[in-house]
Amino acid sequence: MTQYTVLNLLSLNIGKAQIEVSYEMYKELILHAVLALPLDRWNRLVMSDDLRKSWREDILKTIYYNCRYNNAQQMLPISVPYVILKGTSAAKYYPHPDYRSMGDIDIMTRREDYNQALEDLLSDGYIITSSLERETRLEKNGIIVELHKFFASLNEIEQAQYLDELIIENINTTHILPDLVNGLTLLEHVSQHLERGIGLRQIVDWLMFVNRCLPDEKWMDFFELARKIGLDQFAIILTRMCEIYLGLPERNWCSSADDDICHELMDYILLSGNFGNKREYDKDAIQTVLYYTTGPLATIKMLQERGLENWKTAQKYIILRPLAWSYQICRYIVRGLKQKKSFTSLKQEYMAAKRKNNLFSKMGVRIKSKGLVVYRNGKYIKT
Repeated sequence: MTQYTVLNLLSLNIGKAQIEVSYEMYKELILHAVLALPLDRWNRLVMSDDLRKSWREDILKTIYYNCRYNNAQQMLPISVPYVILKGTSAAKYYPHPDYRSMGDIDIMTRREDYNQALEDLLSDGYIITSSLERETRLEKNGIIVELHKFFASLNEIEQAQYLDELIIENINTTHILPDLVNGLTLLEHVSQHLERGIGLRQIVDWLMFVNRCLPDEKWMDFFELARKIGLDQFAIILTRMCEIYLGLPERNWCSSADDDICHELMDYILLSGNFGNKREYDKDAIQTVLYYTTGPLATIKMLQERGLENWKTAQKYIILRPLAWSYQICRYIVRGLKQKKSFTSLKQEYMAAKRKNNLFSKMGVRIKSKGLVVYRNGKYIKT
């Protein structure tokens, strides 16, 4: 119940009613990285003095970080054309952009400019903290920059290539994408993180974009873009869910959405938190394995990835990395023995995995076990 009352604090049509806020609601806002968003209705929130004091202090910390983030973004030393993805590019649709909690500064350049952008950041004092196939992660004074080699994370080569090339084609001197292309990246961002768990911050990003930029007369233009990356149905479901739960004014173009799917999706989001921070993946080991079990290869691949995340020794010694899948199996067995799961709980996890598979299939979002597209050695391939 607490999770759903939180939605009232974020709704576009809250009206003038007062809302009583509990510590549980406050904690939910933190877990979903939307703590500052209700600030514009601060005087209508009823809470204890202690809670109001703590909340105000946390909001000030959020706004302070956002100021540092914005300053770092304005001072980026990059000498080649680039675009900002998510972050301030999403916040610009909010009534109060400063209230949107910021994370990393996500940047994408043209292919030929990537190395120069990286060199510019390093020359300015940024330090590489990780270098992955998809992006290089750098940090300076507590601000993290992710320099993307590619952005799309989809199951089909043509779809991933289309989105990345669309982003690159629209890089301009403002460093901001045109609205419809920007909205497409916000939609795909929700899709790519949905499996592990996506929070209300990313849902509100989509809500604010739709509220500002997707009236009925604009839908067909956006539909053509979304269709080319296979997310047109997901856009309809996500928008209808925002109408039901977050007060988005109704649009004709999403009236065909199945409300049951919308309810199921919101249940999943509220249980996940921001990027899955409310979920304990090893605790739900059976559900995780069952979700990825579309075949033996998919299962081994999932175990290998989880093993590399959890096995510190293998991270240090390369020779052990091919055995990470076996380490993860042992980890799951040990966890299962400690938890002494009953047949009933195992059945519940099986059903949860089945529901998740069905939900994602009905929405048409990307599923990692089906293989993801990466940009490698100058071409897109499916892994």
